[in-house]
Amino acid sequence: MNAVIDYSEQLLSCAKCKDLLAQKRVDPSVNDETVIPKPIVNGIKQRPIMLVGQAPGIKEYESGKPFQGQAGQDIRRIFSEIGVTDFDEQVWSTAVVKCYPGRKLVKNSRKGGYRVEDEVPPTRMVNNCKPFLEQQIAGVEPKVIVTLGGFPLKAYLRLRGRKPSEGRLDAFVGKTEQWGEKTIVFFPHTSGSSRWLNDYANKQRFEQAKQHLRKALIEAELTAI
Repeated sequence: MNAVIDYSEQLLSCAKCKDLLAQKRVDPSVNDETVIPKPIVNGIKQRPIMLVGQAPGIKEYESGKPFQGQAGQDIRRIFSEIGVTDFDEQVWSTAVVKCYPGRKLVKNSRKGGYRVEDEVPPTRMVNNCKPFLEQQIAGVEPKVIVTLGGFPLKAYLRLRGRKPSEGRLDAFVGKTEQWGEKTIVFFPHTSGSSRWLNDYANKQRFEQAKQHLRKALIEAELTAI
């Protein structure tokens, strides 16, 4: 357990992507402030469920805590419906990339003007954070891992030595895999901006995924619902 604690402290002081993040802006719709390395460290605690997202958002960057924005609210509601009655005591949350990757302005082709979007974490950040994610999984020892969206799905495939290019949501959502004693359940991103869930067949896949999670929790005696 000491090795896990030491690794968490190492993550907290990590600045491997400092030069890269210095080129990213916190919120370009407000000012030109650049991102500083602020790894979101949740403190290793053994939990039966592990939730893996893409990267911290601006709310997480400001608060220093995982899943504080709309995505966090959405996933808490979904987990509650499935039978996870105490999210913070049953779920350990993290992300593939530990630092906020910043935001960018994107031109609105239809409406004109610009909108702000979260940056997609570059490969360098993913590679730098990979050992931390591996150590977190080993330290938390979850019975169930939920990947939230296509980005964490690809990261999971990398951890298993498989091709990330095979990580299409429609090929995984609605199914589960076993990784040793861990059950892996694949979720789409629950953000309202996700177009993937606009397709009826994908909505059905998501409903199947939620049923798979409920079944995995019941089998692990984590919920009675």
